[in-house]
Amino acid sequence: MGEGGGGVQWCTREYLATLLAAGIDPVPVLFETKRSMVQRILRKVYPLPYQDIDIEALADSVVKTAIEVGTKLVFLNTADAASLAPALRARSSDLRLIFFSHGVEVTDVVNNLRVSPLTMPAYQHKSRWIGDLLKSEILIREALDEVVCISEEDVAFEKWLGSKRALFLPRQIRQDPLVITPIKGRVGTVATLDHGPNLHGIRLLAAAMEKDSAIELRVVGGPEKIGLSLQKEFKTIKYVGRLSDEELKKEASTWCAFVNPIFCHARGASTKVATALGWGLPVLTTTIGARGYRWNKEILPLTSTPDELRDLCIKVALAENLDEWINGASQIAALAHHPNESGGILGDFLTK
Repeated sequence: MGEGGGGVQWCTREYLATLLAAGIDPVPVLFETKRSMVQRILRKVYPLPYQDIDIEALADSVVKTAIEVGTKLVFLNTADAASLAPALRARSSDLRLIFFSHGVEVTDVVNNLRVSPLTMPAYQHKSRWIGDLLKSEILIREALDEVVCISEEDVAFEKWLGSKRALFLPRQIRQDPLVITPIKGRVGTVATLDHGPNLHGIRLLAAAMEKDSAIELRVVGGPEKIGLSLQKEFKTIKYVGRLSDEELKKEASTWCAFVNPIFCHARGASTKVATALGWGLPVLTTTIGARGYRWNKEILPLTSTPDELRDLCIKVALAENLDEWINGASQIAALAHHPNESGGILGDFLTK
């Protein structure tokens, strides 16, 4: 798998590296979503959680592969794959089902309803769909043996849903330092703007910045319509648009800091924090925004409120000693797990 892609691809690469470090070379069983006209109509007329894959056929394929390989270990990557667990358990009580979680699905549904309802599809507002999702999540955990999580918060969520055993593995960081030529007063963020927690956080921070427009918050991501709307509403926001990987690196090299404004318990972990730290940028965020990472608040402070995050942005963006903050980013990145360390922890967890 290449180095591109979003949070799902990043997390998948990390899990794969951890498995290999643990001495496990997995045999992949790939799947695609249903794309037939009938399925499209069903999704529109009567949407259900996890209805985009053929669970029965895929479960048969997984069991067949496990028998051919001669293993009882089945690793389920992403929530869609985890939805196979009840069908796999019905086929075999001997399989050991381990879910590689990217975050509990229901958390962002709750977040969207609470802080940004317009970012979610209309059907997800319906009580029936939310109830079906929560019931599915519980039934999946009844069939699983273990769950591996990317944040400590997700371990708590997993226990709430009934998971028997859950392991937290701190985030890994791939070093890819940029040549940073910061423009004073400039900070930036990268976000999927129709993701509720992202939009909610950017709006709260931008509103706080309106009280003191000493700095510019540059926003990268889409959809473009939302980005332009934010730029029109808040004078401190400069919407940059969607950028390629190389364009983003060029843009980010002009920032004094990377900002991750998260003020609710969003799903999983913010994978962009790993990218920014790997680039050598100071990451300014909240305690919730840094979930999943090894962090030393004495090196890079963490905040709790939009006003606190605004004040930290101003402090760093106008600092005469920016090199000290950049050095702090390197120190935080150095705290991250190496795949071998995570592999050892995972191996011990599976052995016990």
